[in-house]
Amino acid sequence: MQQEDVSVAATIQWDLVREEYEARRFLPAVICKRYGISAAQLRYRRQVEGWLSARARVVRQDDLVARMLKVLDKQVRRLEMAVDEPIDKQANVLSIQVKTLDKLIELGAAQRNVEPASKRDVTDLRNKVAKRIEQFRNR
Repeated sequence: MQQEDVSVAATIQWDLVREEYEARRFLPAVICKRYGISAAQLRYRRQVEGWLSARARVVRQDDLVARMLKVLDKQVRRLEMAVDEPIDKQANVLSIQVKTLDKLIELGAAQRNVEPASKRDVTDLRNKVAKRIEQFRNR
């Protein structure tokens, strides 16, 4: 009898179970029914292998862009207030952050049913940042 239990457990495609669970394609009860496993087996695998919880919040692209814009705003304010510090280092940090924002926007445009970000919007943002840096240097 135990031999049968071991062979049945070996035939369960846990990678597919994990994929469906983490992608939230089905409720856990439905996943258990689809693969013929118990809720305890699913819970055990999730805990042992460190699967994402079904309750975990999935970060959306627009959330990341909004957070990155806040980081950029904070960095620009630091540049404006920094009187005694060398500006080159902070300007480089700002440049890297703008590139990160560009990449996030580009990744969002690569998704289905999402319009690509217009080049004009990104160019306007870069111009504003460059203008602020220039204003700071001229103080």
